[in-house]
Amino acid sequence: MKEIKRKGRFKRVVKRIVKGMLIVLGVITALTIVLSVGTYLYNRSCLEKEAKLILHKGQYVEVDGHDMNLLIEGEGDKTLVFLAGAGTPSPILDFKPLTDIIKNDVKVVIIEKFGYGYSDEIDGDRTVDVIMEQDREALLAAGVEGPYILCPHSASGFEAMYWANHYPDEVEAIIGLDMGIPEEYDYMGVDWENLQAEDPVETAKDMEFYDFWVYKVGLMRYMNAEEIFPALKSNYLTEDEKMEYRAIMYSKYQNGYDATINHEQWFTDRMIREMKALYDGSIPDVPTLMFVTNDKTLEPMVKDMDNWLLIHQNYMDNISDGKLVELNANHYFYTEIPEEVSTEIKEFIQTLEEDER
Repeated sequence: MKEIKRKGRFKRVVKRIVKGMLIVLGVITALTIVLSVGTYLYNRSCLEKEAKLILHKGQYVEVDGHDMNLLIEGEGDKTLVFLAGAGTPSPILDFKPLTDIIKNDVKVVIIEKFGYGYSDEIDGDRTVDVIMEQDREALLAAGVEGPYILCPHSASGFEAMYWANHYPDEVEAIIGLDMGIPEEYDYMGVDWENLQAEDPVETAKDMEFYDFWVYKVGLMRYMNAEEIFPALKSNYLTEDEKMEYRAIMYSKYQNGYDATINHEQWFTDRMIREMKALYDGSIPDVPTLMFVTNDKTLEPMVKDMDNWLLIHQNYMDNISDGKLVELNANHYFYTEIPEEVSTEIKEFIQTLEEDER
């Protein structure tokens, strides 16, 4: 009899525990649904309000049947063409702290590639050769003649190298802003000979969970955007400009993995072919001013920050006329210390002009 009572008590305790767990699970599920719906509605409401903050700057030109945006400012014998790093939502506002200073001495052109800033979203390949040709067409349509001093930030370094190798008459010099260099792939473990292309459809499917929660629901709003894009905390942008930068950022990324800006990350057959050709090709021997930082956010990519400096030193060893400037700053350093950067750029341009005399 006692054994039966003990078993009965045990069953009742188990039932209470299971019931309690189901209640907790139900509460958590309900809270998750409520928070998710609330976040989604909040995100949609913010996007609607933020759309009014986005005020077009620059000029549109038609490229491949779509509108690409450029900002052209300043006057001078030299034309500096700024190329934003991968994923930078608003190139015009991002480069503004620096270009506001140097536009008094040179012509400044900021290209907003498709998917960036005020430019259209488009479909199709986003490989380095396609992007470069679209940028060249945009400059031609805007009546901006070369040769150019290309100023690539981060991943746009590949585009600048490709440009200088294929159209050397158009590239007078390169000012590398912590620019990407093919040697970095050695530290990323990329095996070009055996690298398999990704299927964009399958890749997008693999990203569905992240895509849904971060972009569609709107969890991106809880991320520290200032750490991702330091222009948002720059002392050289007004509060209104920072608000517009955020508005453009959320607008551009709301499309998730369908956004043009994300297509540049796809390792398609064409991407692999073009990047391997760049990796195997020569370093363009044009006058080069190279800025390189010690930003720790780059460390996971190259294993150690000493490697980031090393690959830029190796690059510059192949340049007959160049200068490397090491900076204790973040990857978007031109938003943090534009005066120091502008001084180096002005001295570099002065050297180019002296060499021409």
